[in-house]
Amino acid sequence: MKLLKQGKTKDVYVLNNGDVLLKFKDTVTGDESGSKDPGGNLVVGEVKGVGSSALNVTDYYFNILKKLGIPTHYVSSNLKNNEMVVKPAKMFGNGLEFIIRYKAFGSFIRRFGLYVTEGTKLDDIFEITLKDDGRNDPPVTKEIITKLGILNEKQYEEAEQLVRKVCNIVKDDLTKKGLELVDIKVEVGIVDGVVSLIDEISGGNMRVFKDGKALDYLTLSNEILK
Repeated sequence: MKLLKQGKTKDVYVLNNGDVLLKFKDTVTGDESGSKDPGGNLVVGEVKGVGSSALNVTDYYFNILKKLGIPTHYVSSNLKNNEMVVKPAKMFGNGLEFIIRYKAFGSFIRRFGLYVTEGTKLDDIFEITLKDDGRNDPPVTKEIITKLGILNEKQYEEAEQLVRKVCNIVKDDLTKKGLELVDIKVEVGIVDGVVSLIDEISGGNMRVFKDGKALDYLTLSNEILK
C-alpha cells in the first residue's frame, strides 16, 4: 500500500485494489492554548486508546447504517490494528463538515451567545463548514457553496437529507443507552456516484451528556459499546 496523507487523527493509504485504508491514531486535537477540542485544528497531544475507541465506535455505527441500506464508504475494519478499509470517495471541494445541533454549546455559544444561552434547545439546526484550517473552518450557506461550485443544489439536498437521517439514527441509539446527543459533526462525499457518508462517526465527532455531564472520548466509547 502507498501512503497518501498523514492526517491529524488518521493516516491514509491507498491499497493495490484501489480501496483506501485509514489508520487511526491516538492523537487528540485542540487549540493554540493546548485545550482539547474534537473540532480543533491542531494536534495537542496523545491519549492512549483514543484511536482504538474512535474506530470501534465508527465500526459500530457504520455497520448499523449498512444494515439500514444507508450509503457510506465503509468496507471493513481490523479492530486489532486500528485500521478501516473504505471505498475511495470524492470530496466536495476540499471537504465539508456537516453539523446537527440539538442544543446550544461550544462554538455555537461563542458565535451566537447574544441570542441563546448554553443548553438552549435548537430543534436540529443544520450547519455546514468548510474544511480549511487556515481560516478556522468558516461556516457557509447553501447559496455560497452552490454558487462557488463546491456542490450543486441536488447534491446539497441529498447531503442534508442523508446527514439528518444519519444523525438522528445515532441520536436515537444514544437515547436508548441513556445518553443525550447535543451536537454531532459528520462528513459527506461521492462514493460510486452516490452522495454517501464518509470519514468516521466517533466520540471525537460528537458532544454527548450523561446525567447532565459531558462525556470524554473514552468514557463515551465505553458507554456506547458496553
